[in-house]
Amino acid sequence: MRMRLGEVLYLLYHIAKLGGLRGVRLTTAELGKMLGFSQQTASRKLRELERMGYVRRERGEGAPVLFLTERGVEVLRAVYYELGRLLEGGELMVLRGKVFTGFGEGAYYVSLPGYRRQFVERLGFEPYPGTLNLRLDRESLRLRRKLELMEGIVIDGFTHGGRRYGAVKCFRARVEGRVRGAVLLIERTHYGPDVLEVIAPVNLREALGLRDGDWVSVSVCTNP
Repeated sequence: MRMRLGEVLYLLYHIAKLGGLRGVRLTTAELGKMLGFSQQTASRKLRELERMGYVRRERGEGAPVLFLTERGVEVLRAVYYELGRLLEGGELMVLRGKVFTGFGEGAYYVSLPGYRRQFVERLGFEPYPGTLNLRLDRESLRLRRKLELMEGIVIDGFTHGGRRYGAVKCFRARVEGRVRGAVLLIERTHYGPDVLEVIAPVNLREALGLRDGDWVSVSVCTNP
């Protein structure tokens, strides 16, 4: 009997929570116990998800490693977009990029009182002194260019110590669907358009266990 969409979403969501985005070593007995199924039921449901192209298993020594496929991730992402549209009151764009170490200027600029005060007033949080730098994939670069044409939340430029600091356009965001923050489109920057800078109330590298080269998804709300 073919599984209903609600059941598929329930399973994909829990597999993702268990680590299925990067691969989790798991037996069907363990999965069944976690979700309240018998081993036989868990095995049958996994086979059905494999048949539908939503998960794959890599078998070797010990328990197989369970992964969500790109198709499975897209199913969850579609639901996430729709929930975001309904709950946040605006469209969501999801941008993906690889973490890299930047020039180290983020901590300085984010800490400037002229920016910091406006971040608190207009974004509702005091940012950690630093930015997470992401080098965007091709599709995300296209989406970033669309963001540049949108209104966003503007952090005004100012003069400090005889130096002029440019305006910054922001969009509220969630990093990896978990940590709230904002993406910055900076008027004056040393980076090219393929780089996205992200701020949050916490150190994102530490909070999400990120290292250079890791892929990160940022869900951006386009409604100011």
